[in-house]
Amino acid sequence: MELRSAMPALELAPFPIPSSVDGEQRTLDSVYLPATLELLDAPEHFRVQQVGGYPPANSSLGSRSETFLLLQPWPRAQPLLRASYPPFATQQVVPPRITEPHQRPVPWDVRAVSVEATVTPAEPHARVLFHLKGQDWPPGPGSLPCARLHATHPAGTAHRACHFQPSLGACVVELELPAHWFAQGSSTRAELAYTLEPAAEGPGGCGPSGDGDAREQALPVGSVELRPADPPQYQEVPLDEAVMLRVPDVPVRPGQLFSATLLLRHNFTASVLTLRIKVKKGLHVTAARPAQPSLWTARLDRFKASKHHTTLITCHRAGLTGPDSSSPLELSEFLWVDFLVENGTSGGVAVTRPVTWQLEYPGQAPEAEKDKMVWEILVSERDIRALVPLAKAEELVNTAPLTGEPQRVPVRLVTVDSGGALVEVTEHIGCESANTQVLQVSEKCDAVFVAGKESQGARGVRVDFWWRRLRASLRLTVWAPLLPLRIELTDTTLEQVRGWRVPGPAEGPPEAEAPVVAEEAERRARGCRLQYQRAGVRFLVPFVAHPLDGGRRLTHLLGPDWLLDVSHLVAPHARVQDPRVASLEGGRVLVGREPGVTSIEVRSPLSDSILGEQALAVTDDKVSVLELRVQPVMGISLALSRGTAHPGEVTATCWAQSAFPAPKQEVALSLWLSFSDHTLAPAELYDHHDLGLSVSAEEPGAVLPAEERGAPLGVVVSGAGAEGLPLHIALHPPEPCRRGRHRVPLASGTAWLGLPPAPTPAPARPSSPARSSPVTEASMGGKQWEAGGVGGSGGVRGKFEPAEEEAEAGDAEEEEEEEEEMVPAPQRVTDLELGMYALLGIFCLAILIFLVNGVVFVLRYQRKEPPDSATDPASPQPHNWVWLGTDQEELSRQLDRQSPGLPKGEGGCPCESGGGGEAPTLAQAPAGGTTGPSSALARKEAGGRRKRVEFVTFAPAPPAQLPEEPAGAPAVQSILVAGEDDIRWVCEDMGLKDPEELRSYMERIRGSS
Repeated sequence: MELRSAMPALELAPFPIPSSVDGEQRTLDSVYLPATLELLDAPEHFRVQQVGGYPPANSSLGSRSETFLLLQPWPRAQPLLRASYPPFATQQVVPPRITEPHQRPVPWDVRAVSVEATVTPAEPHARVLFHLKGQDWPPGPGSLPCARLHATHPAGTAHRACHFQPSLGACVVELELPAHWFAQGSSTRAELAYTLEPAAEGPGGCGPSGDGDAREQALPVGSVELRPADPPQYQEVPLDEAVMLRVPDVPVRPGQLFSATLLLRHNFTASVLTLRIKVKKGLHVTAARPAQPSLWTARLDRFKASKHHTTLITCHRAGLTGPDSSSPLELSEFLWVDFLVENGTSGGVAVTRPVTWQLEYPGQAPEAEKDKMVWEILVSERDIRALVPLAKAEELVNTAPLTGEPQRVPVRLVTVDSGGALVEVTEHIGCESANTQVLQVSEKCDAVFVAGKESQGARGVRVDFWWRRLRASLRLTVWAPLLPLRIELTDTTLEQVRGWRVPGPAEGPPEAEAPVVAEEAERRARGCRLQYQRAGVRFLVPFVAHPLDGGRRLTHLLGPDWLLDVSHLVAPHARVQDPRVASLEGGRVLVGREPGVTSIEVRSPLSDSILGEQALAVTDDKVSVLELRVQPVMGISLALSRGTAHPGEVTATCWAQSAFPAPKQEVALSLWLSFSDHTLAPAELYDHHDLGLSVSAEEPGAVLPAEERGAPLGVVVSGAGAEGLPLHIALHPPEPCRRGRHRVPLASGTAWLGLPPAPTPAPARPSSPARSSPVTEASMGGKQWEAGGVGGSGGVRGKFEPAEEEAEAGDAEEEEEEEEEMVPAPQRVTDLELGMYALLGIFCLAILIFLVNGVVFVLRYQRKEPPDSATDPASPQPHNWVWLGTDQEELSRQLDRQSPGLPKGEGGCPCESGGGGEAPTLAQAPAGGTTGPSSALARKEAGGRRKRVEFVTFAPAPPAQLPEEPAGAPAVQSILVAGEDDIRWVCEDMGLKDPEELRSYMERIRGSS
């Protein structure tokens, strides 16, 4: 029976086997259960991993762990984490986040803002705004909780609750502090904290006071200062050099009476002062009261107009002031002006009422613009206490540089009234970001955002908002990616898998000029190509926050050892530089195509810059699949836990259930391929069409294909006995590519359903092309199974050397057939290879030219005979020697070589007698001797003696040698016997006219020596 796999494409990858220690291979732990772990109903989350820590240490062939980071809270519904390995799946609710290590988990993420910093007996209320952060929530008051505020003071405790409003997701607790808390006579502080509790039926939607345990688990808010007296709130504005105006700096309500005060300096000397006040309708000046009636009098005149009302106050000095020891620049109260605000003028919305003040003195031109001052009074029917910005999140992970898509955080501005009411403000709002290199704010002030051009992150970056006279600030944390990206390839060198061929045309364009024989055409028509290894790809990057003071110390999200997996964000922008060498499928799996070197790069969607790059190579070196590691899966279990590095950290661990199967039990099979280059890869990395899997069992009919029962993957077993049921799995090439020896399984493995038997000693390994493992035979008891039943065990060897030796025996037999059956993929010539080939061609051409030149030279001079060898061509080339000496030495040597029995005419020096002709030669060369070429003689000028140059030629000895010369002596040809002219001038130069004189001269030389 044969089953075709239907493995789902997951984010899986092969992992290298750890290097050997002390000459032995360590146990292989870099495997995991290839189950899918995913978060549901979580708006923004990331997978995270530690540097060099994937898969985690607690992963195994039957389990897997993943860590997630949830950035935004979930007020609508808690997210689910789902684990699946088809056809099995399970899910759990993510546990609530823990804000503090000692706190209980809370399902809501709440922001608490204290409105007042100080509390006085006149206003003994502590107000705190509570806001739910995160996504939107369904309407209806019953779905939102209550927030209870607890105030703790040395004099006692107080508490009060509020119910969150569905429209804004916020509420305000206005807690009135007892009066005896202010009776201390000095400033004290009260600590504020809050707890969350479910909504209840009753007034306000919240129940009575919580128990003591809840207060112990309260979350802190801050503290407020309790002051015995209320400090006045006013603002002072100068009208001129001597007069100062003091006005209240608080909003006023319709129908309220308030006063403004004029102050004079002590050096003021004028006796008459006129104050002109111009107000709009809805505001009236009711009275003007001198602060010192005995010194000043005031008269009030009113003038009404269509838009404005004008009031003229004339002040006269009534008496002289006494001597004053105070400073002349000190101020003293001079006049009180009372104002009244009409009812119903603001319509419930805060408006401003301008009041124009102008001082006039006798003799001064009226309506002088330089002396006017405008004061705006904020009039509102509500007693607004504070302006508060509400943001959905206070933490933002800036992924805009990676995706090119801006990220926004909505912001809403609300006002807090004295009664605890909340009103949203939408008009006349101003805003500004304190650092636009980190965070920006929209023009309408309804959101903060990052667009991808920001250069850094920061913690606590400030955004200011203002409305009317109220101002507020919002602080957020922005995490920015620390580039370049880390592209993690589980295998940077992809090799050809021996004996594994898959359907499809050979990679690379066919050679058009090359002759194609009939056998090659048949192979190409068969449509099978080489299979290369595959690798998993993960794109990781750390996120950091820069210090606001410009320092260099960075703060890492989760810590410096943690990386965020951004594969789902940058996969659309990742590509292989040379797609002929490799390709990237789904942004997760790297597939080798043909031998070569290339790289994976991620380009910025905002510019042409490269965000990250990783080199890789595809080689034609062959690796073998040594064995299969098989894990049966009969169910999935899941466990979740919260981390402590971040409130949103969640760790999920799932493991396979592999108990005794029940009848008709469906079993999924998790497969890992072990290669001879010490790497492991899950079968899910490869296309299910390229995997030919066969499953067999000892008992006939014990295993059925899962497709027959509608399952997408696995088998159906009839049950297992007490000793367990072994399943034998074999990996083959696809059916269209099985030819000859390729029908032999690439690798095999065994999975035990239930408890495997105790291991027994392993017998000798049989010589079989299906490389059986000693561990398998030990566990199987030496039994042989049908096709696919003999293979590697579920455990991986401690060493790969013995397995490689076994593989070599079978591979040597298959090598020749593999080369014959498959058409090798054409290799692409690189630019470097082209340059090397061109340089080698130039060298070869130079060598060829040199050889041709040498041959031509030899042929040209071979026919030319030397002048000395004309008489005897067979004689060897003579050697010429040069001798330097004086004339006497040369003459003595020549005379010694002459025979004493020669006639006088032949041995004497032929000298001139009279003006006769030329004398005969002094001596002739021996018969058969070889004479040298024309001798070069350095002639002696008159009146001096010169060195003589002698050319001596060594030639073969003549047949008949002179008696006085030893056998084999070289024949000497001197310049003195070269010609008659030479002999004549030599004799004359020596002053010898007769041969007898020459002979006696030479004898004297011998006697003296």
